[in-house]
Amino acid sequence: MTASSIVVHSVADSQAGARDIVVTDDGAVWCAFAVAGVVVRIAPDGQQQRIALGAEPAEPHSLTAATRDSVWVTDRASDRILRLDSSGVVFSAAVTPGAAPAGIVGQHDGSAWFVEERADAVGYVDILGRVSEFDTGVPDGAPSSIASNGSSVWFALPGAGAIAHARGGDSVPSLVEFDDPLAAPTTVSMGDDGFLWFADPARHVVGRIGSGGAVTEFVLPEPEWRPVRIASDETDGCWFTIDGEEAIGRLDGEGRSAMIATPGGVPTSIALSRDGELWVAMESGELLQIPDPESFAADIQ
Repeated sequence: MTASSIVVHSVADSQAGARDIVVTDDGAVWCAFAVAGVVVRIAPDGQQQRIALGAEPAEPHSLTAATRDSVWVTDRASDRILRLDSSGVVFSAAVTPGAAPAGIVGQHDGSAWFVEERADAVGYVDILGRVSEFDTGVPDGAPSSIASNGSSVWFALPGAGAIAHARGGDSVPSLVEFDDPLAAPTTVSMGDDGFLWFADPARHVVGRIGSGGAVTEFVLPEPEWRPVRIASDETDGCWFTIDGEEAIGRLDGEGRSAMIATPGGVPTSIALSRDGELWVAMESGELLQIPDPESFAADIQ
């Protein structure tokens, strides 16, 4: 596959602050632009739509699928959780003032779990929009990202150098701690095989945690590579962005790594569609569509 196989969608400019991206099951692609305060939706036919969040200021931070054709989004500036569809904002709920809601993950019933970075809390929003919030029990943990296997949640605690696991979300979490005092996992993603992948930029590590709690860590082959955002795929591996690098990387369960150079600049976030397409949000404000990423990746190890 050649670079021409990458489809480039011009969506915003480099000042818009592309932050997160997700693909819903109807084939629509959604991207949060934190500085511009909008979420852009690209319909399956390519039509683009800018959705304002209805508050000033607004800072969309993270996205997750809510239903087949709608998403949840966290708004850090206004401390809100919103649901959007193609008509715009269909629901908005406030959380604790100053909580700074960050990562969010959808559930099969349309509800979602999210983390509150400055409140050291985990929140839940049900399908009727009712919000509940729970203390993580880890002061200064600064939860940043959350993942779920449907029955429990995992969330990164970079401030505590740990990853927390809570059965049912509202239960007291147990901690996966690391021997290295430099550990600071920032993002997590749940794979279809039940393994949790995580990125730890401080240690140049991408790792995974098995259902029994066993931790496997892979140090990236180049010492300056700092993995930032991570997305599990359907073949027991994961894709990740690298801080400041014009490329995205992939690891399989054996630690073999591969790379795709990204034309036009540095990626900020990645997402996989249900049919295996890889979408990449770029600092430039463009979105890259890679139809068959595994055949495109160049082996680097």
